[in-house]
Amino acid sequence: MPARLALPSWKNTADDAQLTRATIDEWASSSALAGLVRASGTVPPALRGGALLEWLDSFAASHWDFRRGAERNLAARVSLPAELERLVGEAAPVLGLAGPYALQQRSYDTILMTGGMVRAGIVKPRFARELLSAGVTARNVVFLGAFRPFAGDELPLAPLLGVRGDNEVDSMVCGMELAFGPLGSPVVEGAESGSGNAAWRVWTWHLPDVTLRVIAAPSSEPLLRRANTADTYRYWAAGIREPTGASVLVVTTPIYVPYQGAGAVEMLGLEHGLAVETVGTSDTASDLGEYSQRFLAQNHLQELRAAIGAMRRLRVRLSERASTEGVSSGER
Repeated sequence: MPARLALPSWKNTADDAQLTRATIDEWASSSALAGLVRASGTVPPALRGGALLEWLDSFAASHWDFRRGAERNLAARVSLPAELERLVGEAAPVLGLAGPYALQQRSYDTILMTGGMVRAGIVKPRFARELLSAGVTARNVVFLGAFRPFAGDELPLAPLLGVRGDNEVDSMVCGMELAFGPLGSPVVEGAESGSGNAAWRVWTWHLPDVTLRVIAAPSSEPLLRRANTADTYRYWAAGIREPTGASVLVVTTPIYVPYQGAGAVEMLGLEHGLAVETVGTSDTASDLGEYSQRFLAQNHLQELRAAIGAMRRLRVRLSERASTEGVSSGER
């Protein structure tokens, strides 16, 4: 099996932009990704850098978008060629969509978990607790999400996982309590959830060694949509994070690591000057017995599509930054 490819991270050093762009280009031009394109019926063009990412973005939108605007768990089930399914299984760990992941350091200012489906609300705090129990240190553990109503299989699954409520943030609060509890009553700030996509709320628990927060972020376009990952990153970084905090470990489900990691570098690294690293949860934290998440080949291809888009956006931002700073930006 080919070696795992590096994924974008940000250390706030002088050569960050150059190294990150090289990392993106190596990932996009990898044999693992090219093999999936071929198995999907197309020969990749002889392109590099930004031109290749632009082509991959268009290709993935045509071939690997099974959601068509629906929530991830409501996407239509498709039948894929057996060879493509086999290659997806081989490529997932190489491209960063499967673990295990190695931490670059042992101490962070903040462990920042991204929201998601109902299982994520339980699994991610369990993993954060695993990290702290294993000697990783952090002053803050923060869970970012939004008031997204449960849909599809989340509705019957929530009570089976011990979640009281009907939306993403309910599962996040429950997950914190299950992983770190008993916690007692939190300090709660924010607008009522009845204010639609503009709603926000923050739950805070001050423990002896760490501060826990669950944050429901508002949408930056509340008339059009609910808050997305970029909204949650920016909301925390601009208004809630501790001003002395400089390093962030982003925790997400393995299948989303390339996508959310690239977004974290763009939003938290480039825009807010934070050191950023992204990892996926462990097998042990993700083990919910009969209720564990099982990802199919089409799920991996769907998230490759998201990752390609996020890598492309980040590369454009890096090239724009290089041009602004008067540095040769190379191929865009």
